[in-house]
Amino acid sequence: MESTIIWTLGSTDPNAEANLARIAQWWTSLAGQEIIWQQRPINETTDREAIDWSKQALDENFVLQTPTLRGITLYWYKPNSPEERNISVSYLKLDLFNQQLDVLPSSGRNYQLRITLPKIVYQKIQVTDPQFGSLVQPNGDTVLLLRDENQRLEIQINLNAVNVALLQQKLAANL
Repeated sequence: MESTIIWTLGSTDPNAEANLARIAQWWTSLAGQEIIWQQRPINETTDREAIDWSKQALDENFVLQTPTLRGITLYWYKPNSPEERNISVSYLKLDLFNQQLDVLPSSGRNYQLRITLPKIVYQKIQVTDPQFGSLVQPNGDTVLLLRDENQRLEIQINLNAVNVALLQQKLAANL
């Protein structure tokens, strides 16, 4: 599963449109959630991977309201503000693992934005009626294997004896 999604204005990448749609979906899903909004100065020689994103005085935490992506422009409202804000973008990098979006504006590329969810968000994978099997390793641990043919997904779960017993208890309680 991809954990980084990149979109660049004018890209010939065949996945560019799909990537922008996935980023738009993530951005929209932030409605009503608290975010950290950071802005850092950059220039042509700035290594964007080396930007210091540690907390600074001008960083803001606020609840994002009505976030949408229309065309190549991010729109949103800040709490207690009647005016819709927006920024047109030339580059977006969504890091799903860390739940953060890096943004380069299309006009005046002298700064970069980072929007981050300050809470841990787990990626969810739904598997319905998978094929499954298990085996016991020489050290006594159990390996549980789940396969979903439709998604071409294989999940391997390594369990020690304590977790096997706990899983058996939880399954028995639900029967």
